[in-house]
Parts: sequence; C-alpha cells; structure tokens
Amino acid sequence: MTEPRPEQPPVPDLAQIFGAPAVTILGRVDEVVLGDTVDSLDGLVRVREIVQRPGRWDLAGDPPGQPIRFAPNPEPATRLSLQPSDRIRIRRSVNYFGRLNGHTKKVASHNPVKRGSYIHVDGYTAACSCGWKSDKVLLGRHSAGRTWLAHKAGQLTDAAYGSNSALMFIATAEVVHPHLPPLPWRFLTVTGGEHAGAGIAKADISALPVGQAREVLAAWRAVPGLTADEEMCWDREEDVVVHTLRGPRKQITDLRLHVAGPGGEQLIVDADYYAVIGPGDGSPW
Repeated sequence: MTEPRPEQPPVPDLAQIFGAPAVTILGRVDEVVLGDTVDSLDGLVRVREIVQRPGRWDLAGDPPGQPIRFAPNPEPATRLSLQPSDRIRIRRSVNYFGRLNGHTKKVASHNPVKRGSYIHVDGYTAACSCGWKSDKVLLGRHSAGRTWLAHKAGQLTDAAYGSNSALMFIATAEVVHPHLPPLPWRFLTVTGGEHAGAGIAKADISALPVGQAREVLAAWRAVPGLTADEEMCWDREEDVVVHTLRGPRKQITDLRLHVAGPGGEQLIVDADYYAVIGPGDGSPW
C-alpha cells in the first residue's frame, strides 16, 4: 500500500495579502518594484530584494504571505537571475496603478428613504463609466469601492492577457490544472509568418535535477490543447564542449520541450546540464 501524497499548498490569495485586488501585467525585469510577485521554479515569489548587475538583475524574495523571521539579515528563500530586458509576468496591487482611461468609479446609495431628519440608505451600488455595474448591493461605501477596484484590476489583467496569447494560455492552464509545476516564464511575441502576433513563453529549468526536469517537461507536454513539435523536442545525452557566458563547459545533457497552442502560441522549456572541464579536456576556444 503506497503512502498518500500530501496535498499541494493552496494558491495564495494575493488580494488578501496585498490588501487590495491583484493585477497581472507583463513587464520588463527592470520595471519590477519591491512588493511585486513574480514566477519562479519554487512557485510565486514576493520580491523584497533587487540587485542590479551589468546585464543581469537578481530578484529575491519569499512566498507571498510567508512571515519573515526576525533574524539578523534574513536571506530570501528564492533568487532569480534575469536579463533586465526580459518580459515576465508580474502581480501587483491595484493601488499602485493610477487612473485608467474610460473607467471612473461610480458609487451611489441604493434605495435611499427619508425618515424624519435622516435618510435611510439600503446599501450601496458600484458601477463604472465604461458601463459595468455590480450585480450585488454592497453594505457600505468601502466595500462598494473595493468591488469597483476589483473591476479595474480585471480590466488591467485582461489587457495583459490580450497582449500575449501564451500568457493567456498559461494562466488558463494553471487554473484548470492547479498541480502543474510552476515555471519562471519569459514572454516574447512572434514577429512574422503565419502566426505573427502570437505569444511565445520560454522557461529555463536547468536549476532542477535532471530527473525532476524530465517530470516537469512531461507534465506540461500532457496539457490538453498543446501539440508538440517533435523535431524541436529532445532528451539527449551529450559529450561536447560549448562556449557559455561563464566560459567553455562540457555539456552532458540537453532537454527541450517545444509545444504549440490552438492560437499559434508557443511554449518552450529548456534544461541544459554541464560538467566541469578538467585539465585534460580539450576546448575549441
């Protein structure tokens, strides 16, 4: 009899953690600010440290909502090293966004009745200048205002989804299949050809052990709606010296998954593994 698998931790309620509705946007790494939440191999990370280096930015933080232990200079649980121009998925409190053109808050009293020297108000309604209106009567002005903020956050998030079809596909897949392994996605756009304008999402999972990386690739390959490009998918052992940013290294394993969604969006996941080059190893550089 096998041991029961422990339940996966629930997806954090970012709105509760932020104290306001959460917005999903696509932004460059150099646009990330402290308090933003980003993707990593460890799941969501709320950024509390940013280190800028020439050509690379390090984002470091902890799971959203996790209390930080009171210790001298507590180290963040997770670190990401990215190029400052990489476009990534960012979750941010709606309170950090200014006015949104075409969306003005309209909070009004519901069914006011004058009774002697005062007016009895039977709740409040929330609406927007775009035509949206809440289908619920709220108890107070504050809750009505928060309901409109949730509408505003939804409009900003929808704009991000509409700008990149790969982001929309991934966000949908994560909701339908909540146990999909988290990945540190970077987003691009197809610039030409039949699917010009479609989204591309790339992720490097080389930080995982090779066996776990294979499991991650298999999980994403099995997502319904994705079709694998067999010529661009591989799992091969290597014994070659390649030139990397850290100098010549001997590549020993090369993994890649390249799948396409129904709208032409592409998801590409890579994992490259290297061995230290010894004194007797040759190098073409």
